[in-house]
Amino acid sequence: MNTLHSTFEPLVDAETTALSLGLHPKTLMRMARENRVPAFHIGRYWMFRPSQIDLWLNSQLQSTVANSCA
Repeated sequence: MNTLHSTFEPLVDAETTALSLGLHPKTLMRMARENRVPAFHIGRYWMFRPSQIDLWLNSQLQSTVANSCA
């Protein structure tokens, strides 16, 4: 028997994600429209996967550190 193991990660809305990032929800939605942050546009809603936001945030922090050291 072949069993496919996958984990389901619930998506989070713009308001919750913005609160955790310290941004205004409209700022976060603008960033999503501009493809500056990983997001899903589902109907009229922007949704975010927490693990992808975490990876994105870490990459932003590392690029900031790299630029300040140059």
